[in-house]
Amino acid sequence: MLRKPPFPVSPEELTEEVLSESLGKEVDSFSYTRIGSDRGMLGVVLLLDISYSDGSTENTNLVCKFPALREGSMENNRRGNNNERELRFYDELAPITPIRTPEFHSGSYDPDTEHFMLIQEAIDIDENVDQIQGISVEQAMLVIDETASLHATWWENPDLNKIDWLPGPEQRKNNLSIIAGAGWEPLCKMLEGELTEQEISFGTEITQRVGEMLDLLSSHPKTLIHSDLRADNLLFDREGNKVFIVDWQGTSKGPAGWDLAYFMSQSLSVETRRKNETMLLDRYVRSLEENGKNLDPAEALAGYADAMLYGLVIACSLPLISDENEKRVKELASVMTRRSFEAMKDHNKFLIN
Repeated sequence: MLRKPPFPVSPEELTEEVLSESLGKEVDSFSYTRIGSDRGMLGVVLLLDISYSDGSTENTNLVCKFPALREGSMENNRRGNNNERELRFYDELAPITPIRTPEFHSGSYDPDTEHFMLIQEAIDIDENVDQIQGISVEQAMLVIDETASLHATWWENPDLNKIDWLPGPEQRKNNLSIIAGAGWEPLCKMLEGELTEQEISFGTEITQRVGEMLDLLSSHPKTLIHSDLRADNLLFDREGNKVFIVDWQGTSKGPAGWDLAYFMSQSLSVETRRKNETMLLDRYVRSLEENGKNLDPAEALAGYADAMLYGLVIACSLPLISDENEKRVKELASVMTRRSFEAMKDHNKFLIN
């Protein structure tokens, strides 16, 4: 169950008393290090080093997450109820969904301000994973298997319609149209000199194209989707055998192709995607079948291609919710935009070659 305010809204307000209450165990002292400051777009993440009064050695390292207080991020969160979605996913849906996520320890949420505090398991991860460089095919296969497990569990599940905090199609259309319309010009400015004239002119039609994409996807089966399935939100263990999926602020009900297109187009280099996307889609279909759901490979490909514009829309959000003066933000914007255009061209979607 989520805790109600008051609770800390920034690292500076975190205390031993708050942690003791949140974890149900007396905390003697703690320290923290900020992590992922160059990766996440919608939060401040801390690695906690905790000493318990009873000398316990369990859960001495935990992750604590607060919202990013940048106004663009806060406005995006308010419009999309992103923080509520992430916390309620961990609290309500993760326990009944067979997918690897960090263990949930405590969550606090204020719907009036969109402030939150999330405490969860710390994973010993492979720190070499980088979305800009792109992940390996072997890592991608792990993600495909986890994604199929998530999707199969909620595939056309009538219980999805009972979850009123998951956004519906109109809210999604509104949110994506706002992001695309407001973010395209700042994105082009950020990437000055990198885009062709034809690519720049695409922005005059981007909100119309968003509507076209959503119309195409409306006929595909619905399931529970992550909606921000990309390398920066994936924690691979050091042995390379497991992947944990984090940052569930985009949790939605929608077509499976949304996760597949965004993940493959944004987490793999263009060359790696081109060589392996058919194999990865086939693997997804097989994994889905192993989890009790059947999907025609042609349908899987169609849903994948129909969702390909989504990555470009999310690239439009970067100048709106992130500090565009940070070097990695520009690098990420450049990579996401280029990979999106190349994927749309490859699948002859939304563009003229």
